[in-house]
Amino acid sequence: MLPERAAGPFGDRLVFVEWSEGSMDWSIPWSPGGGGAADPLVWHTDDPREAPEAIVEREPLSRFLLQFTLFGALLAAPYKAATFCMPVASLDGLWSSLRPVPLSPFLPTYTADRFFVAPGLLAVIGADEGEATACFGALHRGTLTPLLVHGFRWSRFDG
Repeated sequence: MLPERAAGPFGDRLVFVEWSEGSMDWSIPWSPGGGGAADPLVWHTDDPREAPEAIVEREPLSRFLLQFTLFGALLAAPYKAATFCMPVASLDGLWSSLRPVPLSPFLPTYTADRFFVAPGLLAVIGADEGEATACFGALHRGTLTPLLVHGFRWSRFDG
């Protein structure tokens, strides 16, 4: 998709990514004379063609692009593992091996997932007060194998 200009209830904007066959997009404010902010706010628009509902992302463009890249890397990983919904306490054994990526939650309106990393491993964990899910991506199958010791119920496991 090439960036395109769009108008909406919040003024002109430059749409730089569409997702899920156009059911949502992300954009930045577009000022006709140029001279916008160096690191502008990012607008997430749900259902942009029918009944647009836009929210401001928690991260400015530079940090949002890092989140989006991490999300894309997880989706593109050749080996993946994903858990079924589980109690948050089930994650306790993971925290010693994962390092948080210092960004706000990704897609806060939907899942508010947080990114974590370990050598050769990318993880995204979505949790509320009581339940959590975890997804992992790796370049090598063997990187996922140590996750078996946690006893999660897997909806997918390529390790």
